[in-house]
Amino acid sequence: MVACAVRNVYPLISGLLLAALLGGCADDLGSVARRHGVATQAIVRLSEGLAVAARRAGDSVEVLEFAEATEGGWAAEVVAGGRDGEMTAHLVTMGGETGARWNSFLFGTAPNGASRVVVDALPADGGQVSDAVWVLAFRERDLDPSRLTWRVLSATGGVLDSGTGITP
Repeated sequence: MVACAVRNVYPLISGLLLAALLGGCADDLGSVARRHGVATQAIVRLSEGLAVAARRAGDSVEVLEFAEATEGGWAAEVVAGGRDGEMTAHLVTMGGETGARWNSFLFGTAPNGASRVVVDALPADGGQVSDAVWVLAFRERDLDPSRLTWRVLSATGGVLDSGTGITP
């Protein structure tokens, strides 16, 4: 672990050098994710400065969005939530002109032995199961749940569960 402290900063240190010193103290994505209860393998990188992950939170499942701050480091925000259970699928989808590159998230829980969740016929990023939770990110807006045919796969590719749509 890197401890960051600035002590005895003298006026001779230029603002640029001080900014470089402080920039080295910014938390990386993995550290921020772990502080929020997310394993590194659960992180879905959507771009250089954007990632999502699912986590369990009490009796629910949450999707966290991680965004890189302009001054360095990462900030986390809960963007969706749904009930926990043995096998669940929840959808949050934005409509209209959002200006966002990623507009829909399918997420939930998976049974024991699950390794990955995939959706047929729609391009998505994510789906890795970690701590029995998962998230898939889609660029599509206004996703109709009936278009989502999903499969839960084991590490060997066997289908553990499948369905269409989401849970109530």
